[in-house]
Amino acid sequence: MHVNRARVEELVVAYEGLLQQFSPQEIESLGRVPDEMIGKMGQVGLFGFSIAKEYGGLGFNLWEYLEVIRELARRDLSVALVSIAHLSIGVKGIQLFGTEEQKAKYLPLAASGDMIFSYALTEPHIGSDAKHIHTTAVLSDDETHYVLNGRKTYITNANYAGGLTVFAQLDPEKPGHMGAFIVETDWEGVQIGKDMPKMGLTASSTAAIHFKDVKVPRENLLGKPGDGFKIAMTILNFGRLGLGAASTGLMDQSATDMAKRAANRIQFGVPIENFELIQEKIVRARAHAFACDAMTTLTALFLEEDPHRNVAMETSHVKLFGTTRAWDVLYDALQTAGGSGYLKTNPYEKRLRDFRVTTIFEGTTEIHSIYPPLFAIRRMTKEMAGTEQGVLGSLKVLWKHLTGGLQWDVPFRDKQLRCAARQAKRNARYLKFALPAVAMIHRKKVMSKEYVLRRLTTLSLYTYAILAMLARMQKDLDRGLLSTEHRLFLDYMLEEMKECRRSCLRLWNTRKEKISARLFRWERFFREESTQ
Repeated sequence: MHVNRARVEELVVAYEGLLQQFSPQEIESLGRVPDEMIGKMGQVGLFGFSIAKEYGGLGFNLWEYLEVIRELARRDLSVALVSIAHLSIGVKGIQLFGTEEQKAKYLPLAASGDMIFSYALTEPHIGSDAKHIHTTAVLSDDETHYVLNGRKTYITNANYAGGLTVFAQLDPEKPGHMGAFIVETDWEGVQIGKDMPKMGLTASSTAAIHFKDVKVPRENLLGKPGDGFKIAMTILNFGRLGLGAASTGLMDQSATDMAKRAANRIQFGVPIENFELIQEKIVRARAHAFACDAMTTLTALFLEEDPHRNVAMETSHVKLFGTTRAWDVLYDALQTAGGSGYLKTNPYEKRLRDFRVTTIFEGTTEIHSIYPPLFAIRRMTKEMAGTEQGVLGSLKVLWKHLTGGLQWDVPFRDKQLRCAARQAKRNARYLKFALPAVAMIHRKKVMSKEYVLRRLTTLSLYTYAILAMLARMQKDLDRGLLSTEHRLFLDYMLEEMKECRRSCLRLWNTRKEKISARLFRWERFFREESTQ
């Protein structure tokens, strides 16, 4: 992992300078980033810092890219999102899957900011269920172009964009057989709606896009026909990683702000930093930021080695942990500031409003709370379906998952790290038993057992967090840089994991969850009765 901090700092300083010329408050009142600022963002490299130098970018590696996102988010997420969305998901498909001709045509324009890109997947009635989008692309009779029809919505950067990465069904009879296309917004048939009023991120453009018989040249197809879904999911890995970096930056900044405020705010004759409930907020912010940064960095290592690697579960954990914990930290920061935190003259309320949508971006918190175990169960079920020995073969597959040895060495010589690894292994051992058990107990109803799936995700989430922290700390230990503070962060996260584990070792719904289901059925019954 190599980070050229000098050039990262140079770009961040340039961003700070732009925020002094165009303050976030002024931009928010305007409702969009001024064209002059967009131009200057392009000049300093904010639209091309992760694009290769041969295409006019700054050529930052993945860790430098994440470091920039972390620092931009700390200063103002609303303005930074124009750049982050453009690079994280907008133009990423061309970088990863584009032909040399596509890269040569579009990446220099993207790097300069002359053509800002958007990622167009979500539709009015389709969000997380991306395989069933309704937009279609039909190959023309002469096979020279595709005819694109459909609607997309909630598209970030829509009214800033000159280019789009658009996903469409190639065969409506085969959901998921999709294409990914480079579409220019000034083509005939592309209609972008007005910006939608939002709770936050007012500088960011969010709008619907309508495609009516748009002729997309065949050479603007990314990858092969049918690769669209795979391309969409691969791109989202980088988007989720970016959200992890932004979450880390905001947690770090909030912890700094809380510590400063708590030291200076006097209540009952003493600074409020003397109160345990305030200390708890600051410590939790620091520990969660460290864990989130370790998870983001470890996942980035996998993607730096192979950008096409399937890290869906890892990035799902990064996104879920980062955005949910950062939301709590932002709440705590406003709370620590007291009444002044509620004022628009301070940054707390804007940060809350701007960040809130990240728990919806790139898959909702609810989807990511059930996705990892479902992914593992589906993979196991597919393996069972592939056996030629019927029921006996399926049972053998299940037995292998239940009793197979857990190949997991604990190489740490440091006692604390070794004990932490054993705790993570304990989680992993339970998950190895629980996943096939849940599949057998609930069978076809397993997708509806969301409470159980959420508990398994929680165990998996903390397992990955601890392993990522251990990877970071072992490297620091080898260089003689492991601090007492980081050791305490590990202790804190281990205790948090243990608390969660005690409530997650259950493969059936709890009594409270069953009562909740009954109450909802009664509520729905009376609602239906009242409408008749």
